[in-house]
Amino acid sequence: MRKYWSGVLAAALLLSLAWGINEYRLANNYRTTMSNQNQRSLQDFASHLDQLETDMAKGQVANSTSQMALYLGRASSRSEAASQNLAQLPVEQTGLSYVGQFLTQTGDFARTLSQRLASGGAITAEETKTLSSMREQLIQVNRKVQDLVVRVNTEDLAWMETKPKLNLSWGKIQLAEASAEGQVGVVTSVRGGLDQLDASLQKLPPFNYTGEFASRSVDKPLGLPSGEVSQEQAQSSAHEFLAKVGYPGVVPQFTGKTQEPFGGYVFQHAKTYLEVSRQGGVVRMFRDERQPQARTLSVDEAKRKAMESLKGMPWNLVLTSTEDFGSYVQVEAVNEENGIRFYPDKVRVMVALDNGQIIGYDATPYWAFHRTRQLPAPRLALTQAQSKLRPGFKIAESRMALIPMPGNREVLSYEFRGRYEGEDYLVYINVVSGAEERIQRVIHTPRGEYLQ
Repeated sequence: MRKYWSGVLAAALLLSLAWGINEYRLANNYRTTMSNQNQRSLQDFASHLDQLETDMAKGQVANSTSQMALYLGRASSRSEAASQNLAQLPVEQTGLSYVGQFLTQTGDFARTLSQRLASGGAITAEETKTLSSMREQLIQVNRKVQDLVVRVNTEDLAWMETKPKLNLSWGKIQLAEASAEGQVGVVTSVRGGLDQLDASLQKLPPFNYTGEFASRSVDKPLGLPSGEVSQEQAQSSAHEFLAKVGYPGVVPQFTGKTQEPFGGYVFQHAKTYLEVSRQGGVVRMFRDERQPQARTLSVDEAKRKAMESLKGMPWNLVLTSTEDFGSYVQVEAVNEENGIRFYPDKVRVMVALDNGQIIGYDATPYWAFHRTRQLPAPRLALTQAQSKLRPGFKIAESRMALIPMPGNREVLSYEFRGRYEGEDYLVYINVVSGAEERIQRVIHTPRGEYLQ
């Protein structure tokens, strides 16, 4: 009997050892895969950024309208590609980061100008000056990113910080001030380099131009509830939010304050970070900095997890897009009222594919633009708007939608999703004038759908 149990224990030990070795191998393979993905994303980000700067330069030099429209149109596409690459890097995404915002505004401005040139318009002297200012900043951003890539290739720079950050109570504000004054420490990781770049952009004045994203940082958020909350009340809001995303019973610690327009309180627990607005006491941004492990969930399961979490929030949101980033899925949802989708009122959620936990949340656009709007009465019925579509366009879905337009305008339109000659498109027809306000091409990729 003793020999029998000894054999059983020995077999169990061997099985346990084999299981541990296998788990270690899987984890090591996963870390290698993530490192390769990060490397590829950084290289692509640097490449698109360099091409963006080149196209902006050529657009400034061009003297013919057709060439200016060509290069500015290319710059818009490069900006979108660079933004997508940036989203895949292991950086601290505190809402709409300044690097991401800068790329978005640059691409938006280039697209606005190229569309005007293509329709026979002209660029004003003030817009030429803005374009030049954007390119000057772009040169600095591109130089820092290219230097970072060189260090990754030659010094084996780490992706994340290995040492604890100093004085977390400083928050983002003092980091930005230190960067602007040249008091930046030695960069020891890719994330640290991008964080310093992000902080240096915070101190620069915003661009003044007419475009869809010109007022992404609003002077005063339009959607925040009335009334101010204390630090204790904000902590309670953070506590409730953490419980909804999988951290019940946690009391986050206050670490600092944020400046306007979303002035508020910063809280932290372990590797989680939250910002709660002083006005209204809502959680504007949440980020869990833990590194997701090997994925066990499908994209559809992650989408369900995201929508379950959003149902616990004080709004009615519908999912509009999904992107698969390997270790997590990012979904975007917009507000829907009375069958109308309000695209400016957007929320972004990131779901880890190892356990379905929410690891990222950004409601900045929602709280910035949401409000009770006075919508125009439609003069066109849905069937009349359909007649404005190109013959042969096969409609798959149709609804009413409020869309953002250049000049910080919003237009109520009929949204038609359909196919034309084997490709998917979104076409927007003004409910009042019947004008074709916008056309977006739906690009299908392994990561998800993109709009161009």
